[in-house]
Amino acid sequence: MAAPMSIRFLVKLNQELSWSHVKRILLYQKCNVRLFGTRHKREEYNKYTSNFPNFHPDERRVCFTPEEQLMKVTLEPNQPHNAKTLRVAIIGDPNVGKSTLINRLLQHKILPVSRKANTTRKNTLLILTQDECQITFVDTPGILAPEAKARHRVPSTVAVDPEKAASEVDLLGVVVDAKDKFRRNTLSKTVTKILHLHRNTPSILILNKVDGVLNKRSLLNTVASLTNKQLESQPIPILTNRKTHHLTKEKQQQKYIDSVIEKYKASKEGAANEGQGHIESEGRNNVRRTEHEGEGTEELSSDEEWQSFVKKLENCPESAINTTGWSNFQEVFIVSALKDDNVDDLRDYILSCAKPGDWEYHSSIITSESPYKLAENIVWEKMMDYVEFPVYELHPKINNWEWDQNFDQLDISMEIKCPNKFIQAEVVKKVPTIVETARAELRNLFKYNVNLNLRVNVKK
Repeated sequence: MAAPMSIRFLVKLNQELSWSHVKRILLYQKCNVRLFGTRHKREEYNKYTSNFPNFHPDERRVCFTPEEQLMKVTLEPNQPHNAKTLRVAIIGDPNVGKSTLINRLLQHKILPVSRKANTTRKNTLLILTQDECQITFVDTPGILAPEAKARHRVPSTVAVDPEKAASEVDLLGVVVDAKDKFRRNTLSKTVTKILHLHRNTPSILILNKVDGVLNKRSLLNTVASLTNKQLESQPIPILTNRKTHHLTKEKQQQKYIDSVIEKYKASKEGAANEGQGHIESEGRNNVRRTEHEGEGTEELSSDEEWQSFVKKLENCPESAINTTGWSNFQEVFIVSALKDDNVDDLRDYILSCAKPGDWEYHSSIITSESPYKLAENIVWEKMMDYVEFPVYELHPKINNWEWDQNFDQLDISMEIKCPNKFIQAEVVKKVPTIVETARAELRNLFKYNVNLNLRVNVKK
């Protein structure tokens, strides 16, 4: 597969490409696919994809091949006259349920999820198109402190990606694990520093995994602590005339917490005519990349990006991190992504925050990620779940990807290379379970029958 292409090469390859086409192709370079711009290459593409089923280009689904995905990415957005857009980054500590939450918001299982931390290893773009609104979500790896990165030997790109995503979006969603009683009442210093670095970008607090909280009255203290008892720099009117431990039933506890937040919203709306409390224009001017950014500039290496990121954190004033939370959250949402509780309210709020603007993608696109990478992520997700020891260095690679016309199914063959025979033996024990569960996920992803073969070998 070809290396990423420069803008000049793209224009030279096909003079008919507009700048919007070039921009979308450059965003798709992460898939490392070829641009079929000449007649010979287009014939090669047609021959390669001729065996696969034909679908209407407007159908919202995951493509079968990277080439088909590239053709969809280059489609002009079919936006209405009143189009609205918004870019949202979901950030937070490792293993707080960011990927599960985005899957629920999209109503599609696209991102890999696992009980183990650091399942997400890079920023991933996902697109939600509903009516006139197009929301671009950025799923990010878990935020790690510099010392934790060295201790866990995490690649520099994984550690830097959350801050990079925060610099390019209009809204930040900070996810906190409400079930973790040791960390739920305090934002990590690195998360607080990232919020301070992008303090002009609006942010919301999302308490996830509330289905695992038996005593819901503790959530009120969590909200007060994580917001420094403020929303949009205004005090939260905590009710003091009623003690939460007198509310014995879980539903009563939840209703009480909701009443506190609702009372704050009502007081905020009636206090002054400050609009709906949605995103202001300053957020878009924060650190957004212009369309022509990157042309003629050299990208920093991963190590240089990491050193620059560490310097940014070190330059943050101590006053910004001497608190338990962040005072500039605009809203607080209490959800359970696993049970799909209150996720609809969060989705509706994000859609209401969209501002007039041109769409970046065609409405049929769910993600810019290559279907090859999506399939590999599903197998890796199952390895994370069923192999007992950490498998962060074991990445499945696709050997064969073709359509079987006789059985009307997608045949996928992957290979996992292990560093030694001991690890190979441990992985082989779980191969039947991995294949069975991954095959079911792949069928749900592609909406077609899938046959998966998995081989485990030792690196030579």
